[in-house]
Amino acid sequence: MPRVLIIACGSYADNQFGCPGDWKCLTGAAEKRGPFANYDDDVKVIGFLKCTCPGRALIGNIKATKAKVDFDVIHMSNCMAKAEPTCKNHDLEKLPAQIEEATGIKVVVGTHDFG
Repeated sequence: MPRVLIIACGSYADNQFGCPGDWKCLTGAAEKRGPFANYDDDVKVIGFLKCTCPGRALIGNIKATKAKVDFDVIHMSNCMAKAEPTCKNHDLEKLPAQIEEATGIKVVVGTHDFG
């Protein structure tokens, strides 16, 4: 069973700009929809970590979380990966590779197929 950490845009999640928070991500995982459909087994979401502006601490916070909680894969939420306007603090096309390089953990872009 893959253990998943979801990372999300704190600004979108907290202010409900097109994303009412984590329910879409968690439902996508529970129902194996969108990117979660690619797993053979059920998915266990072990955490939901919000990036906060200006985002400098994100990778450090992922590492700190990994030190306390074991997870196999990171999913970058739709509100972080596909937000419009895009993040002014991260190059979201490069961020998955930066996280993978810093943590050694695979990053999947997206969490659900809800509109």
